[in-house]
Amino acid sequence: QLSLVLLLVGLVCFGNCLNRTTRQGNLNVLSFESSSSCTTLEGDNGRCINVRQCPPLLDLLRNSRHKPGVADYLKKTVCGYDRNDPLVCCPNQPDFQPSIFGSGRRTTEGTSPLIDNRDTLPSPPQCGKSSVQKIRIVGGQPSDLGAWPWLAVLGYRSNRNPTTQWLCGGALVTSRHIVTAAHCTRHPSLSLFKVRLGELDLDNNVNDGANPIDVNIERTIVHPSYNPQKYTDDIAVLKLQNEVPFSRNIQPICLPTTSELREMSLTKKFPFVAGWGSVQFKGPSLTALQEVQVPVVENEECRRAYKAKGADIISRQLCAGFALGGKDACQGDSGGPLMLPHAGSYYLIGVVSYGFRCAEAGFPGIYSRVTSYLSWIEQNL
Repeated sequence: QLSLVLLLVGLVCFGNCLNRTTRQGNLNVLSFESSSSCTTLEGDNGRCINVRQCPPLLDLLRNSRHKPGVADYLKKTVCGYDRNDPLVCCPNQPDFQPSIFGSGRRTTEGTSPLIDNRDTLPSPPQCGKSSVQKIRIVGGQPSDLGAWPWLAVLGYRSNRNPTTQWLCGGALVTSRHIVTAAHCTRHPSLSLFKVRLGELDLDNNVNDGANPIDVNIERTIVHPSYNPQKYTDDIAVLKLQNEVPFSRNIQPICLPTTSELREMSLTKKFPFVAGWGSVQFKGPSLTALQEVQVPVVENEECRRAYKAKGADIISRQLCAGFALGGKDACQGDSGGPLMLPHAGSYYLIGVVSYGFRCAEAGFPGIYSRVTSYLSWIEQNL
């Protein structure tokens, strides 16, 4: 599997190097509006265009790619794909000089220079880009390859049976970190040991065009206040043994770190959930990835619904689902992401925690509210 750097370097061959990566069958790729606006690594305005149409970055690729730090810099400029070609955030300034050479954006008080650390949280356009074009998992539909490139599925095994069981979901937030639910890290008879990224159908006999990768987990970090009886603070970070190479089908989702997103009222927003879970209560899990869109509801409405069940909904949780039921995340989707589209990128706003039955009328799904845990997540990267 080619890394982004190799894809970019392949462009020097003007496509000859890249053609050998095409697989048999339909090719599902990320799609973006031509020349959509973006912000460069230096913080200036730019356009998300084919790297072949961006002279300053194409020149950097051709003439300086072997210099220290240039390869990582070029990877971070990628904002999408046009078939096999990477799209890059191309600066508008004709006299642009990349900050990696010390002559890009001027640093002023309160402005930090570029930090080359892939474990730090990415920001748009380096995260949250999806190939989703039309959204038509309960009440949902099968997903397309590359639609949710940050989606992870968690693998478990037992001492008696080494066969991997895929039981929970998660979301890639850096090249080495997954955010999931705390309850997904604890199982009475199974051990969580790896994650799979870039998958579409878990059935190995299905030719879906995916080329997933499995990565072992180095460390599991459960929120210190997690309450397994009440499912509060139900969030965890998984550190992978190795960095994963980003590609069309493996990319991080954005975290809602800006003040606008942290303070935004999510009520009546329509985020998405996706996963490989059941499509009915106690039904069998599916092998094909499913997706659905659900509305966020007021916490007070959620409290009233769950009061009779003895569950208390706190401010660090959020609820989403239809009053009449029919669409929801189910058992196998635990730990999966609740994803909000905003300004051209997707943001992780919730982590699937629990619910009553599945898509039951009057009982929205319960999610850990990610904005309540941003500091904790960043401290554990």
